[in-house]
Amino acid sequence: MIKKTNLLPFALLLCIALFAFSCGTKSDVDAFKEAKYSLSGINEVKLNGVNVLNKKRPEDFSFSEAALLISAFSDNNLSAYSSLGLNVELDEANQDRSMTVTRLKWQLLLDGKQTLSGIVDEPVELRHGLNTINVRTPIQIVEENGKPGLNNLLRLVTMLSENNGSTKPDVVLQIKPTIQTSVGAIEVPAFINVKN
Repeated sequence: MIKKTNLLPFALLLCIALFAFSCGTKSDVDAFKEAKYSLSGINEVKLNGVNVLNKKRPEDFSFSEAALLISAFSDNNLSAYSSLGLNVELDEANQDRSMTVTRLKWQLLLDGKQTLSGIVDEPVELRHGLNTINVRTPIQIVEENGKPGLNNLLRLVTMLSENNGSTKPDVVLQIKPTIQTSVGAIEVPAFINVKN
């Protein structure tokens, strides 16, 4: 009987410590869930090793680059590398917080329709302000009739190469991060829109 009463204070102390950690974790998750995200720049974009950021017309691709990309597209086996600037705006009370994203699901919507999606499995540390992020991710093109949707890819390429803003479709990048916390990894329950 004496041993059981000695464990009670220890168990109570352990419960209080876990509660304190979980409250801090909830605050961290809430702070980054309610943050405002905006894309402040794209420094580099490579698809299967081909730099596409400086390509504006089909003639800008060499024969080998085009063959490589067409083959990867046909197999829905595209992979991307990108270096981008992500601005994170936390409210004033939370600006000293940081967050480690252990996994990041993303999707690109054109006119409200999912066109591309992927998952980034490399950890990224985010803080208030401008974050430079290097992202490697496989890209899945939404399939139509069991094949990668060529129409979606053509709309995306056309949109990226046009200068006339009135004919561009509505483009939305959405992210769904998994955040490392003191009690383990927690996935944000819904996608977050990233403003351009």
